Amino acid sequence: MNARGVLMAAFVVLVLAGTIRDRAGEAGVRSPGVLAADLHVHPFPGDGVLTIRQLQREATRRGLDVIAIAAHNNRVALALAGWFGPFSGGPLVLESQELTTPDFHMIAVGVRTMIDWRYSVSEAVRSIHAQGGVAIAAHPVRLAWKPDDHASLSSLDGVEVAHPMAQPTGSSRREIDDFFARVRAVNPDVAPIGSTDFHAAAPLGLCRTYLLTSDWSPEGAIEAIRQGRTVAQDQFGRLVGRAEHVTEVERWRAASAPVTAVPVLDRLIALGALIVLAFSISRR
Repeated sequence: MNARGVLMAAFVVLVLAGTIRDRAGEAGVRSPGVLAADLHVHPFPGDGVLTIRQLQREATRRGLDVIAIAAHNNRVALALAGWFGPFSGGPLVLESQELTTPDFHMIAVGVRTMIDWRYSVSEAVRSIHAQGGVAIAAHPVRLAWKPDDHASLSSLDGVEVAHPMAQPTGSSRREIDDFFARVRAVNPDVAPIGSTDFHAAAPLGLCRTYLLTSDWSPEGAIEAIRQGRTVAQDQFGRLVGRAEHVTEVERWRAASAPVTAVPVLDRLIALGALIVLAFSISRR
């Protein structure tokens, strides 16, 4: 076997070792009253690379209690979230859809059947509410959200104010903040939402939503959004929400034990696999 063959064999062995050692991890001791959520997660099959079960395992590692599975207008992903979510254990899985239209993107959280992509914002929200769900404006920059009328803005239950695309400064940050301000002007109780929009790269829960509720159930999570009892956190640690809600989340975070870290051996296996793969590619 030549040198490249040896490197590839070593890579396979390291990947298998990491797979065998893979574990869900254990969340730290959690104080009641708040649920940590990522409400915009793309699964496989669909628009992501991880299955629902893998997403739950990763959510546990990242200290999340709730994830919303929301593929782009994908019936299969929606059906799988409804079928596997309640029976697989781990963090709650909310059946959801990223309603993707030429004019806007919306996370329909807590729906069981597809929302028609040809609907207007108001029609989509009515359909979501009829299923007991909530409607969240997804990454509302100008390219992803065009409707700006009173009826559309006032009908929303939540707005993604924390998203990986929004840096501390820049056009995306300004557009999202301006959109949130316009929605709050006509809907003061709208929920600030933090979401990763996870497909493959950004860590799950990099941006997250704290749901102020002790009801660890899909209904409890959705009701917290509906009532605007949320705090959004972006990738830089900024918290967005009502002052009293932010204070409650800060107290909860201080009282909650940190999530168990990834074991050193697992980190070394992953690092070794990356190094071996890099050497193998460089020898082509």
